[in-house]
Amino acid sequence: MRVHETAPLRIMVVDGDSEARAGVISALAGSTEVEVVCEAGDGGDAVSMAEQVRPDVVLLDAATARDGHASPLSRGARVFVLTSAGQTTEASGACGHLARESLTVGDLIRGLRDASRSTLGLSARESEVMDLIASGRSNGEIARQLFLSEKTVKNHVNRIYAKLGVHQRATAIALWRGMMSAVPTRD
Repeated sequence: MRVHETAPLRIMVVDGDSEARAGVISALAGSTEVEVVCEAGDGGDAVSMAEQVRPDVVLLDAATARDGHASPLSRGARVFVLTSAGQTTEASGACGHLARESLTVGDLIRGLRDASRSTLGLSARESEVMDLIASGRSNGEIARQLFLSEKTVKNHVNRIYAKLGVHQRATAIALWRGMMSAVPTRD
């Protein structure tokens, strides 16, 4: 999958309730960080649409997730199940769940970031270093803040890059922030 680092996250919204689907799309409208690229009313349509459109993220209603559509959709995108307040749904292939009533772009970005952290395989210390990298700190600043030598920080950064399969700070940050769901391929 190719994703430009600065491109908005491409979102697919899947919900059998057309009013609820429109509400989710409305909540995400107007943001430069996300773009709703397609919508579907059922899981079968969503799976075939996702193969053509290739969204970065699929927001899936709980009923469709229970019908087993989260797993095939998760092959090419991160899947979040949209739940009602107080409801949780475990779905194979889903990264997590988001409350539909209070969904904001910020919630979505935080959810993606949390999902990235849990799936990228970094140690606690590497995660701490990556948080500081993502906040714009230099290796020297990270070393001073964590009471480490700059060489130790460089070692952490090199291990992070290896685990993420990246060669640049910007790409690592984009993955960490959930702005990319895959490392871009080179032509």
